[in-house]
Amino acid sequence: MILKSSFFVSLLSVILLCSCHKREKSISFYYWKTSFHLTPQEINTIRNNKVTTLYVRYFDIDMAPEDATPKPVAPVTFDTTRLFFQVTPVVYIKNRGFVKLDSTDIPMLCDNVFKMVTAINKSIHKSPVEVQFDCDWTVTTKDKYFLFLRRYKALSKTIISTTIRLHQIKYPDITGIPPVDSGVLMYYNMGKIGTDETSSIYERSIADKYNSFIKSYPLKLKAALPIFAWGQLISGDKVVKLLNGMNYNDFVNDSNFILIFKNRFGVKHSNFHGGYYFKQNDEVKIEQVPEADLMEMIDQLNRESSGHIDQLIFYDLDQSNLDLYDKNIFKKMVDRLN
Repeated sequence: MILKSSFFVSLLSVILLCSCHKREKSISFYYWKTSFHLTPQEINTIRNNKVTTLYVRYFDIDMAPEDATPKPVAPVTFDTTRLFFQVTPVVYIKNRGFVKLDSTDIPMLCDNVFKMVTAINKSIHKSPVEVQFDCDWTVTTKDKYFLFLRRYKALSKTIISTTIRLHQIKYPDITGIPPVDSGVLMYYNMGKIGTDETSSIYERSIADKYNSFIKSYPLKLKAALPIFAWGQLISGDKVVKLLNGMNYNDFVNDSNFILIFKNRFGVKHSNFHGGYYFKQNDEVKIEQVPEADLMEMIDQLNRESSGHIDQLIFYDLDQSNLDLYDKNIFKKMVDRLN
C-alpha cells in the first residue's frame, strides 16, 4: 500500500512538473494605421482569439531631403474607447535616416523618440512594458542603429525588441546581432516584386534558403506572419506601382477588369478604382497568402526553430484582411505550433 501510494505521488509530481513547463502559446496583431479605430469585426477577432496585446505603430522616423536629422512623422491618433487590451508601441525607422545621421546626433534622436512615445502612452493612459523598433538595418547602418537601441533601453528601462529579417538571420556575423531583449522574425516579403508568377510575400523556395539558420540565431524570437494582400500594377512588362490594401475581390466583380490568369487581371477600360488610375491594356497582379501557405509556414517554423517560437503576430489587423480568411484560422495556426 505504501509503495502504491508512493507511485501515485511520484506520478502526480511528474504531471504537475510537465504542466508547469508547458509553453503558453499566444496570438497578437500589428495595427498599422495612422488612426486607431476598431471595427466590430476587428474587436470580435481580438476577443475570440484571446488577444491581450496589440502591437500598434505609433509613428515613423524618417528623414526628408531638406531635413538635417531624422524625426518622428505621422503619429497615430487613438479612439480610446476601444482600448480593452495592452499596447506595445512600435516605431518604424526608415534605414535611410541612419545612412546620413552622424553618431553624435543619436542621443538627441533617441530623446525625441522617447518623449513622443511617452506622450502617446500618457494620452491613452497606458504604461507599456515593451517598445518595439522596426528597421531593416544594413551593414553600413548597424552600428548607428545598435547605438540607438542601447541608448533607448538605458533611457526607457523597458523591454526592447526589434524586427529581424531573414537575411539578418542568415548572416548575423555580417549584419550583427541587435542589443535587444528579443526579436520578431518577419516571415514574409521575402521575394522580389516582379511580373513573373512568383509571390513577393511568400515563396517556399526562397524561405528554404534561410530556414535552417533560424534555430541558431542567438535572440529569443517571435514570428510575424502575413495576412495582408496587395496588387501590382504592370505596364509595359514592368511593375509601375504597388497597390496597397487591394485584393482579388476588389477586381473580380468590376466590369472594367477581366481575369486573365488565376491572380492576374487585364484592364479592359481605363478607369479610377480604389484611389488608383488604371490604363487600358495594363495588368494587375494580386498577391495574397492562402490558408494552405500559412499552415506551411507554421510547419516550417516548427521544424526550423526547434519549437522555440511561442507567439504569432499577424500583419495586420484590418477588416479587409480578416475578410480573406475563415474566422477560426488564427486559432488553428497557433494550435499547430509545437
